[in-house]
Amino acid sequence: MWTIVQKIENAPRLFMLTLYFFCAVLALLVGGAFCSLATGRAAAATAACACVTAGAVGLCLSLYLLLSGATLRVSFPLPLPLGECLFCVDRLSSVFLPPVFLLALIGGALLPGRLKSLAVEAAETGARLAVGRHCFFFCFLIAGMVMTITAADAVLFLISWEIMSLMPFFLISPLDRDANERFAVWVYLTAAHLGVLPLLLLFAGMGAEAGGTDFVLFAARGAWSHPGLYFILALVGFGLKAGLVPLHVWMPEAHSSAPGHVAVLLSGAMLNVGLYGILRVLLLAGPPETWWAYALMGAGVLSGVTGILLGLVQSDIKRTLAYSSAENMGIICLALGGALLAYSIGSSAAALLLTGVFLHIWNHSLFKSLLFLAANAVKEHTHTMLIQRLGGLHKRIPFTGGCFALGSAAIAGIPPLNGFMSELLLYTGFAVGSKAAGNTETALLFWGAFFVLGAIAGMALFAFTQAYGLAFLGAPKSAQSYQAREPETLFKAAMLLLALLCLCAGFAGPLLLKALSPFLVWFASGLGIPLAACAEGMEAAATVLAWYAALGAVLLVLFALVNLARGRAVGKNGFAEGVTWSCGYCRPTARMQYTGGAFARTFAMLLHPLARTRTVTPKMQGLFPGPENAVMTSPDWPMELWSSLLFRPVAAVAEAAKNLQTGLVNLYILYIFIALVATLTWALGWA
Repeated sequence: MWTIVQKIENAPRLFMLTLYFFCAVLALLVGGAFCSLATGRAAAATAACACVTAGAVGLCLSLYLLLSGATLRVSFPLPLPLGECLFCVDRLSSVFLPPVFLLALIGGALLPGRLKSLAVEAAETGARLAVGRHCFFFCFLIAGMVMTITAADAVLFLISWEIMSLMPFFLISPLDRDANERFAVWVYLTAAHLGVLPLLLLFAGMGAEAGGTDFVLFAARGAWSHPGLYFILALVGFGLKAGLVPLHVWMPEAHSSAPGHVAVLLSGAMLNVGLYGILRVLLLAGPPETWWAYALMGAGVLSGVTGILLGLVQSDIKRTLAYSSAENMGIICLALGGALLAYSIGSSAAALLLTGVFLHIWNHSLFKSLLFLAANAVKEHTHTMLIQRLGGLHKRIPFTGGCFALGSAAIAGIPPLNGFMSELLLYTGFAVGSKAAGNTETALLFWGAFFVLGAIAGMALFAFTQAYGLAFLGAPKSAQSYQAREPETLFKAAMLLLALLCLCAGFAGPLLLKALSPFLVWFASGLGIPLAACAEGMEAAATVLAWYAALGAVLLVLFALVNLARGRAVGKNGFAEGVTWSCGYCRPTARMQYTGGAFARTFAMLLHPLARTRTVTPKMQGLFPGPENAVMTSPDWPMELWSSLLFRPVAAVAEAAKNLQTGLVNLYILYIFIALVATLTWALGWA
């Protein structure tokens, strides 16, 4: 059934076992997808079993390959139009596969419960829910991500990429609730199909130069005729999937509309595939040029600052989470550009920054998935994510509130959680790079990246203080807050697992670095970083992570002691309740609490060119004016730009093209005749 291309040295039996497991993972996902269509009412259970089993097996397999440094390369005898059905789980693939399989396991376990909840909502609203079809596309979404990360041929990569990109179109809006969800689906589909055009040009150009479509041929090519063009095509095509601003237009709509088990995969796994594509092309395109570093750093700054600023001024919690994904992707691109810049000057900061990049990719998958699960747990009962309609949720759902608080602290970079662990490596890397810079301009670039990262972290802390504080603390702002309920036990177990991973990863930095060390040496050598500089940088990273773990343990012990002392004091003296005093008012109502717009007003005014905030303040007239509303809106200006340049013209052309579908066979024959004549004329003219 297959041809073994490369074996694990001195372990043929282990290789065959690993090979069988890899085939079993793909077979489980594809088989589970088709079985979901045939099992009727048991479709959810069938898909859940397939995803959970494939996730567990794939997670163990990818971690084994990562720790052992082995490469699994296998060719299936399936004919493709141009290339070969060739898969390769190398060290880069084994770094990106664990988050996919972990979230596939979690998403699969939650699938039956989420579909049951959607079925109840469908019965209440009269909508139609196709359970089998939804499970089919869910399984194929996971299979598409696995195939994309492991594809070792350009044609197979593009086929897998298209499978992965198309599946969310069917998953984002399972109930087709309203026009907003239909708009989200349409924007996603348009962006996904346009995003593949640069990738087609990229791999067509590289394949023509290399004389084949195998990635091994690409890597052996070494020198390319147009490496800069290939880099730009990769940055645009893969950057759209990663959600880099201003290519993020599909992400806020899709992430805020998708149900919980789908949003987890989109935010925690599929965004990483975009980063994987950029990193893969960096390895295939030969030695990076210096201006690539500037391009990546510029894209990172724009995405990081604009993403978190747009997230800060949102009134919808899930949209805030979506924009913060653009921010984190920007941080990763900023650090990757800094690593390339450090490589150009021969500094050990390159290895430091690369370590922070890959740890942050893992960390983002954990805390962003936790936040989306907690947000969807709130939405299932309150049916809203608007901050002005929530409030006081922590008292009603303390477990969900605690998980959201921990995820917010992690993403905002509060020690000893995992978010600050990777960011600390980036701070250190930028500082070391500036010290090793041979000229003032390069040093200023590193220090600028250092302070931009600090500004992004500060705004992230502000944004998630707003999201958690206004939604979970204070008094309920509407009747919807009183409808909040804790989710079922399995959902709580999934949130608890992710919360524990966020906490433990902060202390496990040295262990994670030890696991990543062979990969980091391999990746650095692929970019051309000297081994001496790589070893020096990894030694510095080990020192930073060891200190962070030790200080984190001290902070955790102090927190436990303070909490214990507080508990004893409360037990001894009891609580003393009193009225709340604020600005001369006793017992203020929920209407006196901050709104999201008022909370973010200062940042929106300071960074108006990026936030583009619009405020409408009514004029109070007369001695006894009636009730008025002040409205502050912060539109997604990149989305408005793309809508005017792209989406609206495409929609107009599509609307006009409907007139061509008359249903008359004679007219369709005429279309074919015109196309044949035009093609023949072009061919004769070319000849």
